[in-house]
Amino acid sequence: MNDKQYKNESITLPEQNCTKKSIELYVFIDPLCRNCWDFSTLLKKFHLEYGQYFSSTYIPVNRYYTTKKLLDKRPSQLSFVWEKTASRSDILCDDHLWIDNKELYPYYSAVALKAAELQGRVAGVNYLKKLQEYYFLMDLDITEQEVLIQCAKDINIDVKEFIEDLNSTHSIKALQCDIKVTKEMHVTEIPSVVFFNENIEEEGLKVSGFESYQTYVKILKLMTNKEELEKRELPDLAEFIKFQPFVTIRELCTIYEQSSQCMELELKKLILRRKVKKIVQKDNTYYQYVV
Repeated sequence: MNDKQYKNESITLPEQNCTKKSIELYVFIDPLCRNCWDFSTLLKKFHLEYGQYFSSTYIPVNRYYTTKKLLDKRPSQLSFVWEKTASRSDILCDDHLWIDNKELYPYYSAVALKAAELQGRVAGVNYLKKLQEYYFLMDLDITEQEVLIQCAKDINIDVKEFIEDLNSTHSIKALQCDIKVTKEMHVTEIPSVVFFNENIEEEGLKVSGFESYQTYVKILKLMTNKEELEKRELPDLAEFIKFQPFVTIRELCTIYEQSSQCMELELKKLILRRKVKKIVQKDNTYYQYVV
C-alpha cells in the first residue's frame, strides 16, 4: 500500500480508551455525509467478520466546523483541519467551553451523539446508526430536538438522562474533546480511521478517506502481527435483518458481496416466507424483519 492509503502517525492512544481487545479503531465520520453512511456499512461488515480483534470509538466530525462562518468567529480553535501540531500525545481538554449555546444548532446532532455516548459505548454506536437512518432513509431533520429525542427512544436508552445530558455542558465538553482528538490526529479527510494496537505508547496507522474493504483487513493483519486472521462467517440473511431496524439492498450487497439482482431474489424469498417486509417511503425502499 502507498502513503495515500495509510501512513504512520506519532499519536498516542489515550489510556482511558483502552479495551481488552488488542486493536482499537478511532473512526472519524460526519453523520450527515453520504460517504460516511456507506463507510458505516463497510465497518459493520468488518465487525461481523473480524470484530473479535478490535473495538471502535466513533468521533463525529461535522463539516460545519470548517465553514467560513465559524472560521471567521473562531479562527484559532477551528483551523485544526490544516494545523500542524508539535505534540500528539496526552490528549487533554481544558475547562473552557468555546461553543456558545446560540451556536449549537447547526451541529446539534453531534452533541446528541455525545449525550448518548454518556450512557455507554454501545448506546453511542446504536444512536449513530439510528441517526443516519433517520437522515438518509427517512429524510428527517436531525437538528430538531424532537427528532433527536425520538431517536433516543427508539434505541431504548434512558430518555430522561439523555435529555438532561443533551442540554448540559457535559455533552458539549465531550464534543470539544472530539475536536481536540481530531486536531491531534491530523484528520483532514472524512471518513478516516486510526488503528492502534494494545501498546498505548506506539504509533497508530491512519487510513484517510474511504478505501477498499481489503485495505482495512490488511492493516488489521499487520497490526495484530498474525500470518492469517480468522474470518467469521456472516450471519444468515434473515438473522442479520432481524437485528437491524431496517436495511437497504445497497447495504446488504456490500455486506454479503452480492449483486443487487441476487439480493433482490433472496429478499423476495424471505418476503414470501413472511420473515421480511418491504417498505417504500418517498424515494427510498428498505426492508424490515417481521416480528
